[in-house]
Order: sequence, then structure tokens, then C-alpha cells
Amino acid sequence: MHLPELNCAHPAGESPTYDMLLACSRCATCQPVCPSYAATIDERRSPRGRVQLVRALEEGRLTSSPALRDALESCLDCRACETVCPNGILPGQISVRARSALQHPGRLERLMRDVILNRGLRSAPLQEIGLGFTRLFYQRFGLQQLLRSSGLLRLTPQIERLDRYMPAIPARSVRRTLPEVVEAQGEKRGRIGFFLGCAMNTMFASASLASVRVLSKLGYDVVIPRGVVCCGAPQMSLGEREMAKSMAKQNLTCFDGLDTIVTDCAACGVELKHYHALLEDSEVESFSSRVKDFSEFVGPALQDSGLPLSINQESVTWHAPCHLAHAQGICKPPIDLLKNISLDYRTLPEQDRCCGSAGIFWMTQPEIADHALARKLQNIRTTGAKVVATGNPGCVLQLIANRNPTDNWQVKYISVLVDEAISA
Repeated sequence: MHLPELNCAHPAGESPTYDMLLACSRCATCQPVCPSYAATIDERRSPRGRVQLVRALEEGRLTSSPALRDALESCLDCRACETVCPNGILPGQISVRARSALQHPGRLERLMRDVILNRGLRSAPLQEIGLGFTRLFYQRFGLQQLLRSSGLLRLTPQIERLDRYMPAIPARSVRRTLPEVVEAQGEKRGRIGFFLGCAMNTMFASASLASVRVLSKLGYDVVIPRGVVCCGAPQMSLGEREMAKSMAKQNLTCFDGLDTIVTDCAACGVELKHYHALLEDSEVESFSSRVKDFSEFVGPALQDSGLPLSINQESVTWHAPCHLAHAQGICKPPIDLLKNISLDYRTLPEQDRCCGSAGIFWMTQPEIADHALARKLQNIRTTGAKVVATGNPGCVLQLIANRNPTDNWQVKYISVLVDEAISA
């Protein structure tokens, strides 16, 4: 479920979401699952607290202020509160919509948003060129190592943090590696679309290449439309709704004639599955219903395929991305899939609790992000697992960037593990 427009400008009772705001009984069921409340023990940074703040806005008892915007911006949009709320309230989406409505970016920020969120994320070649230069001049020519060893990065904590989170950029993107249609291997079972996300095409190309190989080995022609642009998730999180709508309309034209669209990025999956709500068009619901997460589609297909599998001998655990477990409600399929290919599957305590990545939350709200991360890392260590599987690029970055040198586990995309099991 997605909320209708929230602009915090209606008289009390006229907002499309006002009834939902009134439905909050302040029962505090949401507080134990909220990462920002756990880090701050501040009622304003709890789901029910933010709901009450937005209600006060709607009723005219509160006006926009730095303190209010800070409280709303402390929400990671992990939506764990929405999973547990007994009254069906959507505090995460309410917070995101409200903080977006209260934004008033200046001319320079507006220009930067247009360049990055609109022009940059509409063009895969531009993304590839930009990351190519970063790889060549920063990572390959030794500048990164020089800055790290000299200690200069420590003079600017935000830059040091950004450097730590930057993965090794692959030499070739998925689009430069694969044709638009990858043919099925063996007996053909059908033809499906593959939504290739921005980060998955570039920084996590190896994971998406594994995803496509798996789908091909399962007997499907895999169509990777060249006209696809960003799914709209970054734009929605920053309140750029019109940009997101424009991108959604372009993406809708790319998958005509395909009954199933698979994505291996949990964040992309959420947006694609809610295009009908974004565009307020019931006819688009047929597109949204055709979108499947990689684990959601591959699990049953693998069971039916009869393909021989090489069972993973290493102990494996699953970190559930928030946008998969809470925003899409997909919890069991990835676990079943891992149990099918792993000899030693170990349950991660609080597996669906946010790791603190939340897009670029680790950069904008480092204290809350680090608190959530510390709890996640401790839980991982209690399992004793050698492999942590997940299905979202932000989660991979968060876990890889913050592993201790003494940690003896590695992070792998779930599609990579499935590909290894089929390939061996």
C-alpha cells in the first residue's frame, strides 16, 4: 500500500491521509523495531512521534522548523513500523511524504538535483562514464591508496566515509557486457524481462550478470531493455515526485509483451510494484503485478527445473533488506532458496532489522546509521556463518564497508550464490 499525496497544507480533516493520522492509538508497538528511536530514545524520532508531528502540522498546531525537519529526516524509511502496526498506519511513508512536502531547495540545490537525479540517472552511458573515470583515476592510478595512507582523508570525515563505502568499480557494466536479449540455455521455458537498476548495472555488475545467467540456465530468454532508466526510488526519497513519474512512464514502455519482469534490487522492486500508485492509474497495476523479486521468481522455477545443484558447504545466513521484507512483504522466498542450495543455513537474529544503509542515510545521519549497523554486525557474528547473503546494493555496501579485519565472513549477493550452485 502506498499513500496518496501528502502536502501538509490542507485544513484539518481534508488531507487524504488525515484519517490514518487519527488512527494512531500511540500504543508504542512501533518503537522497539525503529532504528532511529533505538539510537536516540527520543519520542520525536519514533514512528508514533513522527505521526503525531505530522498530525499537528495538518491541524495547524505546528509549523515547519529545523527541529521538525530533523525529526522527520531521522526516519530511515525501513518500514518495519508498518509491518508491526496493529492499526495499519504507514508511519514510514507518512514521514517521507511530509519531509518532502516541507522541502524548499535553493537554486543551486535545484540545479544539482536536476543534474544528478534527472539527467544523470536517465542516462546509463553518463553513469558508466562517470564511474569509469572514478575507477581509472581514483582507484586504478593509486590516488585512493595515497589519500588513505597519507591520512588526509581523516581531515574530512564525510569524504573519508564516502571513500570507505566506495566499492571496487568493475571495468565493464552489464549493458556493455550483455546483448539486449540473452537466450535461454537448454529447453526454453519462456521469455522474461529483466529490470537492470543503476547501481546493479555499474557498481554491482557481477551480481546482475549472475542473475541473468541463472535466469538463462533456468530456460528463459532474458530481455534487458536498453530504454530503461532509474526506477525512481532516489527521486521519491528526496521528494522529486514529478521526476519519478516521468521515469516510471518511460520504464512502462520498455516491457510490452513480457508477462514477468524480474529485478534483483529490492529498492527497485518496491518502486516498480507501486507504479500504479505513483501514477494514480489503475491500468498500470497490471505492470506492477508482473514484477517479481529475483528470489520470488527463481525459487519456484529452480524447484521445477530439475537442474543438478552443487550444495554450498559453507554456513550461510540471510540479511533481509528492508525494502524486500517490509515494503514488499517478501520474507520466506529468499530463505527457502538459500536452504535449497546450502547445507548449513543459519537464522540471523533480527534478520529483517535495518542495517542502517537506507540509501545514503549512512552519510546524512551517521550516528543513527552506525547504531543500527553495530546491532546488525553483532547479530551476524553470533551466527558464526561464513557467508552473509542479501539482495540489495545498499545493504551490501553497508556490510562490506564496516566488516572488521578479524571478521571471518563475507557478503554475497543471493544471485551469486545461486549461480555458483547451478554452475558447479
